[in-house]
Amino acid sequence: MRNLQVRIKRPPSRPADLEVVETERPALTNGSFLARALWLAVDPFRCAPDVATSGLPRPGDVVPAHGVGQVIESRHDVFSVGSLVVLDCGLQQLCVSGGLHARLLHPGQTPASTALGVLGAPGMAAYFGLLHLARLRAGETVLVSAAANAAGAMAGQIAILKGARAIGIAGTREKCDWVTRHARLSACINYATENLQARLRHLAPNGVDVYFDNVGGELLEAVVTSGVLAHGARIVQNSVAPLDTAALLHRGGYAPGALQVLRVSLSDYEHRRGEFLRDAIAWHGAGRIASKDHVVDGLANAPAHLLLAMQGGNFGRPLVRVN
Repeated sequence: MRNLQVRIKRPPSRPADLEVVETERPALTNGSFLARALWLAVDPFRCAPDVATSGLPRPGDVVPAHGVGQVIESRHDVFSVGSLVVLDCGLQQLCVSGGLHARLLHPGQTPASTALGVLGAPGMAAYFGLLHLARLRAGETVLVSAAANAAGAMAGQIAILKGARAIGIAGTREKCDWVTRHARLSACINYATENLQARLRHLAPNGVDVYFDNVGGELLEAVVTSGVLAHGARIVQNSVAPLDTAALLHRGGYAPGALQVLRVSLSDYEHRRGEFLRDAIAWHGAGRIASKDHVVDGLANAPAHLLLAMQGGNFGRPLVRVN
């Protein structure tokens, strides 16, 4: 069996910036295992050229991606042949891992693709971002950007489950319809066609207590400068771009300390993953958490899917089902 990979030719902005290549089957060393990818997550921020973060891939690298795979060969003490694992695989059919950051798929992560969405890192960011960082309280008003994506939808629904009121922001009418009908948020603002400030003042006359920020940039600026954040509001950042907190609050007319800006780092909560899975799997199994995936089949379709997601054109968690 040979390996199919999606590699970066240059910082991606068009299809020609990525290439699908066939390579030799990876070789194993002692203490490692070989997995065949079943599902791969497409995360634009991991290779976006305009994001200031360390560790971005270089030309010739495989596009970074988390995945769910099945072990087909092993020299590892924990991950045996046949095991289903969640791991950092890259956009490729076969990947070798020494076990770092890999874990066995939880039996409750059904279907397996949920381990990359609401029952995986995006859901975990929403869970700890709201419940631990923001210390969400019943009766509060929560505003969520990118409310139709995995983290956004999970954040809005957790808020509802905990007795808060949730308002979403999305970029199309179709996404907003899904947010209110399926994720059951009380309202959704289409930022492409509606006046954000006017709608927020109407929907949250007493102010927003928690803003779960999935996108940063101009939308974050618009929310902060709209004047709708209540005194003592918490901004939970689940976006990649670094934030100059003092400058942003000054532009919004807020005194130092009037708002809290909190940043989700999943590494801080890895030791509490079991707590998240216990609650999230129960909610999902009982039909209390809705999720939306945007799936394409085959690695040949992965480059176009990645570029679509980088432009915000995906509807739901962008995934590749590997043939």
